[in-house]
Amino acid sequence: MTRPLKAIAVTAVAAALLLTAGCASSEDEPTPSSTTAVTSDAPLASTVPPPPAGYTVVTAAANKIQVPLPSDLQVLDPSQMDINPDSQQTFAAMAQELGMTADDLKQQISTLDLYAIDTDTNNINILQPLPAIGTKLADVQPTLVDIGASDISSNEATCPTGPVLVVTYTLAGGDVPMNQTQLYAQTDTMTTTVITITGVTWTPDQVAQIAATMLAGLQHV
Repeated sequence: MTRPLKAIAVTAVAAALLLTAGCASSEDEPTPSSTTAVTSDAPLASTVPPPPAGYTVVTAAANKIQVPLPSDLQVLDPSQMDINPDSQQTFAAMAQELGMTADDLKQQISTLDLYAIDTDTNNINILQPLPAIGTKLADVQPTLVDIGASDISSNEATCPTGPVLVVTYTLAGGDVPMNQTQLYAQTDTMTTTVITITGVTWTPDQVAQIAATMLAGLQHV
C-alpha cells in the first residue's frame, strides 16, 4: 500500500473505532446544550478570517464546511468522480501519479468527503461526517498504536464551529515516516468532522501550522 493510501486506511480505521466507542459511551457524553458549538445558522463572517497567502478555501460538501487548504494541493471531491468531467480528469491524473488503477484508488477513497494531495504525496483527507460523540484520545489511541503510530500526543482546541480534539503522531511509512495530525471537530451539535493531515516531506512544524490555519478558517456553509 502506498503511503498516501495507508494514511487513508488509518483514518478510516480510527474513525470506525471512534464511532463504535462513541455509541457505547454516549451516556457519558455531554448533551448538545452543554457544548459551545456554533450552530449552522449562526453568522460566522465576522469571526472567520480570510485565508492567508498560499491557501485556498475549499468545500467539503457532505460535512457542510469550508476550510482553507494549501493552494498547491490537487483537490478531489469523491462524490463528483463519476459525474463531473473536471473531477474525472483530476481523478485519472491522481491515480496515475500514485501508480494505481482508477478502480483501486476509487475504492480507497470511497469513505472520504474530500481528498487533496501534492506532488510529494503530502495529503489531507476529510472523512464522510460522523455523529457528534465528544471524541477523546482514549477513543482512538489503541487503534493508532495497533497500526504502528508512535509519539502520540493530543490537545484540545476550538474553531469557529466548536470544540476540536487534535491528535498528533508519527506513522511508519516504509523508508520515510509520516507526520500525521488528526482533527476531530464537532462542526455542529450532530456532526463530527474528521480531518487527517499527512506530512511525507512536510515537517511536524509544517503539519502543525497547516492544522492551525485550517482550524482558524473552518466554517459552516
